[in-house]
Amino acid sequence: MEINVAAEKKKIALYSIAVNLFLSILKLVAGFISGSKALVADGIHSLADLAAAVSVYAGIVIANMKVKGFPYGLYKVENIISLVSALAIFFAGYEIARETFFEEKSYRIENIGVAVGAVVLTIVITYLFSQFERKKGEELHSPSLIADSEHIKTDMFSSIVVLAGIVGNYLGFPVVEKAAVLLIVLLIFHAGYEIFVEALKVLLDASIDRETLDRIEELLKFHPLVSEVKSITGRSSGSYKFIEAEVTVATNDLEKAHNIVHEVEALVKREIPFIEKLVIHFEPEERKAELFAVPVNGEKVCDRFAECPEILILKQEEDGFRTVERLKNPAVRLKFGKCIELVEFLARRGVDCIAVNNLPLGKGVIYALSAYGIGMKLITEEDLQEFLKKLKEDPYCEPPLAVWNRYTCDITGGEVEGTGTP
Repeated sequence: MEINVAAEKKKIALYSIAVNLFLSILKLVAGFISGSKALVADGIHSLADLAAAVSVYAGIVIANMKVKGFPYGLYKVENIISLVSALAIFFAGYEIARETFFEEKSYRIENIGVAVGAVVLTIVITYLFSQFERKKGEELHSPSLIADSEHIKTDMFSSIVVLAGIVGNYLGFPVVEKAAVLLIVLLIFHAGYEIFVEALKVLLDASIDRETLDRIEELLKFHPLVSEVKSITGRSSGSYKFIEAEVTVATNDLEKAHNIVHEVEALVKREIPFIEKLVIHFEPEERKAELFAVPVNGEKVCDRFAECPEILILKQEEDGFRTVERLKNPAVRLKFGKCIELVEFLARRGVDCIAVNNLPLGKGVIYALSAYGIGMKLITEEDLQEFLKKLKEDPYCEPPLAVWNRYTCDITGGEVEGTGTP
């Protein structure tokens, strides 16, 4: 079942508001009962987290609004919220450090059981919920939810500091609190830095990661008629990606080129999540010379198109043909779909025309050749040298369907004898 991404994000953000509200009340009540000023201060800090959670929810709602004046959407509102959350994390780290290192506080805990219980419960809740929210944020590609999960994690760190302070003061070792704070503040600033940089990169339209671009390029090249990916760029906006690519297609037929683009677009969007828009510019492939493929068996031209052990690739030049390479037929061992597999293989090699001495079995391969823009030349010679001699004399390549129709039926619709197997 497909997930409603916007609704799921809002639900997780509402969970965050509920958690922060509960923690704020818990800390404030426990702080007043126990007489712990640190716990009361941490409760006030949780109120700031509550405000941040509310802003995340508002950001998600605004980001998914469709506004006529913003054709690319308001997705970057999420990144702005992430930036604000990063600043809030920096401020929280600063406040923890300032209170610990630069303020001399002395207080007496009246009820250490209540204070420690509240802090331990806070640590457990914040840890579990931050893990849950981060996982959901990654699944939904939501930078604001990921940032909020890191923000909630800082609440866990501050609770550890409070716990260390309470226990340290209770046991007469206040230095424990200072050592813990130093480590935790460094972790807090590191988390804030990562969120800040990622949000800033998106807001400044930095490129998406190289790994994703390479994967998209690989998917574009997967289509046999996409001969080259000339350029590919992408940027993020909130949870979504905007991709532009320029490709070369092995056809001059405009309608066919459009179909190729639609096919690769559907493939990329199916394999890469959260692509809002994929724009593919295409141009026909420039071919300086035609490539001919001849199915052979040694020095003989095969009469069974897909069952020949080798394929001879010829390059047409001014004075005739030059042998480019002999390739092993990759489809020869297949039980089914040999012809189609071979046609796709030849299309990937850039072949323009297949030259055969007998028509392939079945009309499906004729349509496959037509679909991939490969022509056909029929020469009824078995000896390779004689075959190449006649090909040199008349290298004109025709549409496969025209060859099929001419050599299989006469004007009355009957079979033409001695012209190949239909």
